[in-house]
Amino acid sequence: MSIKQNALPQAVHQAIKVYTAEPTLAQLHLDTDSFVRYIAGPFGSGKSSGCLMEILMRAMRQQPDEMKIRKSRWAIIRNTYPELKSTTIKTFQEWIPDNIAPVVFSIPITAKFRQKLADGTFVDLEFVFMALDSPEDVSKLLSMELTGAYLNEGREIAWEIIEGLIGRVPRYPKTIKEDVLDEAGNPVLDAKGKVVQKTIYGPTEPGILIDSNPPPVTHWLYTKFETGAVPEGWRKFQQPPAVYKDPTTDKWVLNPDAENLSHLDDNYYQRILNAATEEYIRINLAGEFGMSRKGKPVFSKYSEHKHVSKEVLIPMRGYPVIIGQDFGLTPAIVLGQLTNRGFRVTDELPATDETLEDFLDEYLSPLLLARYQGFSVVACGDPTGGNRSSLAAKGKTSYTILRSRNIKAYPAFTNDIGLRIGTVNYFLGRDEGLIISPHCTHLREAMGAGYIFKETKNKSGQILDTPDKNEYSHIADALQYALLFARYGNRQIGTKVHDKKQEKPHLYA
Repeated sequence: MSIKQNALPQAVHQAIKVYTAEPTLAQLHLDTDSFVRYIAGPFGSGKSSGCLMEILMRAMRQQPDEMKIRKSRWAIIRNTYPELKSTTIKTFQEWIPDNIAPVVFSIPITAKFRQKLADGTFVDLEFVFMALDSPEDVSKLLSMELTGAYLNEGREIAWEIIEGLIGRVPRYPKTIKEDVLDEAGNPVLDAKGKVVQKTIYGPTEPGILIDSNPPPVTHWLYTKFETGAVPEGWRKFQQPPAVYKDPTTDKWVLNPDAENLSHLDDNYYQRILNAATEEYIRINLAGEFGMSRKGKPVFSKYSEHKHVSKEVLIPMRGYPVIIGQDFGLTPAIVLGQLTNRGFRVTDELPATDETLEDFLDEYLSPLLLARYQGFSVVACGDPTGGNRSSLAAKGKTSYTILRSRNIKAYPAFTNDIGLRIGTVNYFLGRDEGLIISPHCTHLREAMGAGYIFKETKNKSGQILDTPDKNEYSHIADALQYALLFARYGNRQIGTKVHDKKQEKPHLYA
């Protein structure tokens, strides 16, 4: 694709950009029907350039108005203003320099692209650059009328932004309709007696474009495109990975089928391989789902490749089901089984803001009925769950509530965070010591990136590593209690059980 600015002064005529679409982007360009199109690929694969070229091509195909002007308006969205300016707008200016469509750093940031085409029509394309990183930013969209929108690095964008955009696209140019008339000149009516109308002018090829590296497994991009329930009119385009694992050497090697290699330095990917961590390579170069870490992970041994099953795990007959339970205002549960190889996490119930009784009745009981009929089930949880709770009925504890649902339940013998973390690391370090079913997405994200240390200091000023109490800590705590019971049962280590009547058979990994 060549872009020539014939309507501009002669000095600008020299500005010619030639765009050659890579195979996956060529498929995206040929799809003129899908309303939401998502292209996923590694770093350096040309995703952003392809999306910008797609906007230009659609603008040139926009139906002209009575003045022979092809009007369209596209929002280009990134999660923060620093990234919008330093990355997204820089890419824009490489393809559409300021002497063709100058970027005006107003509020909002804008640019206008105008070009005369060979058929005598004019392209009048307006770009609006926006930083939208939270659900609260939806209000910025409310007054906008757009032909389309492009989300650069969609894994950083909240779902509420997409919901807001769908209501603003297509709104420009204004749609004009007229009544359909029969041969006698009378309006045609439908089955309900309503006058049939046809569109004579409006947005020709509206839609939403998204590019991204692989998102976290709890992200809406994963939910919408990877779970087998893709909304109608939505389509994903997957680029080849930049690297892959050689099965004979177990080392990362460059993929000769990677896209956009002709526009990259010969050592671009090799430099990243030489410096980056295994998890970084898997996500950003190999195209595997994972988590971009934003803090020091509590479980640094965790690997999506090593600890997540390729297929959904089915409960195995002959092994008890262990429930790890975190109580409090946001109860969470992990279910799994200890086999002769290790612990298999077969299900999760993420934290919700409701009472334990409602949580058990609405989520756990139906799950046990559907997946675990005939299994021996035992639960282990936070020792403080034995205390009376304001959320429970008068005179009951969390454990008596569990037992009232015919679930054997015991408090963990310790709540020592060091031992809890050490126990999880014990299982992580063994061959097949911990395997998580892929549908347990909240636990996967907690293990990979969400459950992190926060820096705290004691009275002496010493920095202590303490897990952050965030949205991921509840499901992570539930796993810790499950694995404590799997390894130690409900007894004290190296000491006698205080109450012999309460001593139960112990499970060991």
